[in-house]
Amino acid sequence: MEKKAALGLIFLGLCLALTSCAPSFTPAGVGQQAALYAARKEGAKHSEFIYNMDQTITEAQLYLWHTFRENMLPYTPPVPPTEVEPLPPVKGQKPPSPPSPQDLLYQEAMALLKKERYTLAFHKFTLLAQIYPASDLADNALYWAGECCYVQNMTGEALHFFQRVVNEYPMGNKVPDALLKMAFIYMYMGEKKKGMEILQELARGYPQNPVGQKAQARLIQEGLAYKK
Repeated sequence: MEKKAALGLIFLGLCLALTSCAPSFTPAGVGQQAALYAARKEGAKHSEFIYNMDQTITEAQLYLWHTFRENMLPYTPPVPPTEVEPLPPVKGQKPPSPPSPQDLLYQEAMALLKKERYTLAFHKFTLLAQIYPASDLADNALYWAGECCYVQNMTGEALHFFQRVVNEYPMGNKVPDALLKMAFIYMYMGEKKKGMEILQELARGYPQNPVGQKAQARLIQEGLAYKK
């Protein structure tokens, strides 16, 4: 009996020893989760506070900006463009047709001539006369091609183009101007007699025309009266 009692006490002691050494089975993350939840809740409060402050500051900045702009720098809103309605076509009248290729080419050449870009203008004038020889602008193009040469003291080339105006378009509106320039070139080149004959012809044929009057003035300057 004593042995059994002694063995029981020993077993009980071992059980108590093992129980005291065993790890605790209390959930380890409960406290940490609670602390984390509390921190998140507090952080959310701070975030909301920061957001509200940011909104307040933004609104204050906008208010100050608009107040400054209205009081210190008055702002005039732009006037919206007024849409101009196209005029209704006149009954029975056709709408204007777009410019033809030769018209556009002639306009480009004249714009270059006015800018004194004589070489480029010359090429466009001669191109027009070459591509559209039957155009109403062909004789004008040849004349202005001659002018591009004339202003650059290229008298031989200028004479060539002025002569083409007279020969190829004898009924053209630029014939008198071309003849006047031909007379001046002949006189410059020493062929005074030929130049005077042309001036006489212009003075007789165009007495009221500015070209004929220039011819008369040049004849008087040379000490000659034109023959009627």
